[in-house]
Amino acid sequence: MTTHSFTANLLLRTGVVDAAGLSRAAEVQLAQSCTLGRALASLGLTDESVVVKTLANALHLETMDGDPPEVAIEVAALLPAEFCRKRGIVPLTLDGKLLRLAVTDPMDDAVLQDVRFKTGRKTAAVVVTETQFEQLCAAVYPETDKAVNTYDMLDSVTPTGEVESTDINEYEVIDPAALAKDTKLPPIVRLVNLILSDAAGAGASDVHVEPQQGALQVRQRVDGLLRDVLTIPRNLQDQTISRLKIISGMDISERRKPQDGRSRLRFEGRTIDLRVSTLPTQFGEKVVIRLLNSDRAVLPIDQIGFLPDNLRLMQSFITRPQGMILVTGPTGSGKTSTLYTSLHSITSPSNNIITLEDPIEVQLAGINQMQINPKAGVTFASGLRSILRQDPNVILVGEIRDKETAEIALQAALTGHMLLSTLHTNDAPATVTRLFDLGIQPFLVASSLVGIVAQRLVRRPCPSCAVPQFPSQEAIDKAGGLARLPADATWMVGKGCEHCGGIGVKGRLAIHEILEVNAEVRELISLRASEQAIRRAARRAGMRTLFEDGVAKAAQGLTTLDEVLRVVSRDESHEETRRPSLSQGSADATGAPADGAAAAPTAEDLRKKRVLVVEDSSMIASVVKYFLELEGFEVLEAADGLIGLDVALREIPDVIVSDVNMPGMTGIAMVRALRAEPLMAEVRVLMLTSEASIETETEGLEAGADDYILKPVEPRRLAARVQSLLARSKTRAA
Repeated sequence: MTTHSFTANLLLRTGVVDAAGLSRAAEVQLAQSCTLGRALASLGLTDESVVVKTLANALHLETMDGDPPEVAIEVAALLPAEFCRKRGIVPLTLDGKLLRLAVTDPMDDAVLQDVRFKTGRKTAAVVVTETQFEQLCAAVYPETDKAVNTYDMLDSVTPTGEVESTDINEYEVIDPAALAKDTKLPPIVRLVNLILSDAAGAGASDVHVEPQQGALQVRQRVDGLLRDVLTIPRNLQDQTISRLKIISGMDISERRKPQDGRSRLRFEGRTIDLRVSTLPTQFGEKVVIRLLNSDRAVLPIDQIGFLPDNLRLMQSFITRPQGMILVTGPTGSGKTSTLYTSLHSITSPSNNIITLEDPIEVQLAGINQMQINPKAGVTFASGLRSILRQDPNVILVGEIRDKETAEIALQAALTGHMLLSTLHTNDAPATVTRLFDLGIQPFLVASSLVGIVAQRLVRRPCPSCAVPQFPSQEAIDKAGGLARLPADATWMVGKGCEHCGGIGVKGRLAIHEILEVNAEVRELISLRASEQAIRRAARRAGMRTLFEDGVAKAAQGLTTLDEVLRVVSRDESHEETRRPSLSQGSADATGAPADGAAAAPTAEDLRKKRVLVVEDSSMIASVVKYFLELEGFEVLEAADGLIGLDVALREIPDVIVSDVNMPGMTGIAMVRALRAEPLMAEVRVLMLTSEASIETETEGLEAGADDYILKPVEPRRLAARVQSLLARSKTRAA
């Protein structure tokens, strides 16, 4: 029997109204969506209070007489305003564990159950008229700007996803029976399903459930940024977190240490794997859920954001018969997606491709995918050993985490396999240093590594509301000035619309930094050279930094300059060395310093001292160049005496560091030719040789060399000798 039929029959039996009046009142009630008492009162058939008292007497409930009572603030705060307005209730008083509620429909037992669930208290109904309810609401919950992301909004929402717990037999519920029972109540099940399915619908990569002092805050990471989506009352914290732990196979009795678990969500025909992690915090356990859509499509390699030259380089990497390719970047930077795309592009019947992952994020046709299982003894290292016995052509290792895995992977790359993996580093050159830190020998890295791809994800302007707009002056300054930006750029920015939720961005793309391990880089790795030396060598070979790649894509309207600067900062050590011009001084038109500043520096003071290194061994030349650049010199290079002579006459360096024995023209012959030129009179020359004979040294000094040093070169001694020659030049000039 419905509430309406019960009340109508009661009013008929007690003679409050006749059948004809009830029929007319039913029409009014349907048209105005009001209570039966108000409908009868509007027709003048009876008073609202009469209907309420008749109903309350029949149910042995109390009514509210006179003016609405004053409700304490702490009592009003027990229930959200929107929930009360929708369900026709208002909290009145709290006496111990008993909460008295003003209700318009005492027959609606579901609302009383929901209140008991929300507050954890017993309830007692006080029947009120609709007019009294409106007066109470106006007094207790005055109309303000209502937040939409509150728990009470969930009562009108139906979850579209269904959570499936995995490995359900591998955990044991030891928590008290009451808590375990609470977590199985339908409202908590509905709440957790809503949290997860809403995240899946929004395209979130992670969900953060964070206990705070007064509530449980739920946030989603969408397009790389976190945003608040829901606030859950504090009294539901334990049940909500316990439900998440139960479906993920965790121990809900353990709250003092971090735990990890897994579950699965079916959403709109898709299967989404959930990786769940808990962490004890000041106000309770924080839960982070990572959503991995195993059914998502893998794009072709030319559609994931590589610029043309980087695309050609990446394609050359993955089509090699052997070697190691590493994709680096922080968590959530799209490394695995890039690797999946690379594998997809080389999948063929002639290739045996095997992956070792934790977890398997995307199911790839034609590829054998293996899941890490530490409980069964399957780690990255042990799994990789087993894979090598399966005659693979291409191997994907989800992540290199330790020395053992790194060594096996590098050795596999040396023995005829193409191996792809990921590593957590800031940029491409830092990857080599990271491998050294893991304890890998330089020769193994140098001979196995083919290329390194560093990447980040930046947000795209929303295609529905993007408009041309030049970057702000602040962004231009952070980028290094207008000269650092392309002149023919098409800058775009999203203005905000319904498709992007008013934020102006939708979707992401990758920016890349690709380091090819060429001969020079390989020699530097063998010598355990620093990250800076490897970066300079890669830059000379044409490597575009993450920042430069991002600026290039922003200039095409694919992202914004502000977004690039948010993700990566401009590193001045990556930039080409430039010689300041005379116009950079601060003197005014008369030549006097402006505003009392120091005298304007001359061009000689402004530019770096330049050293020409003439050496036929590329390895020795790289080492010498590296240590001289550390001292602040600009270094020029030449591979033999003839080239050195040409470069010296053209560039007029401050110091020349030259080998003695070289093909074509020896260092001594080059010095004689240089000293015949008047322009070269003040250029200092330091000779390098492995011959410790007095005759050779004498011949070199007689030819015009200023100093002599034996190989192998000790870096500090070499730098000190060059500095000494420069000091000698200044003294002579004075």
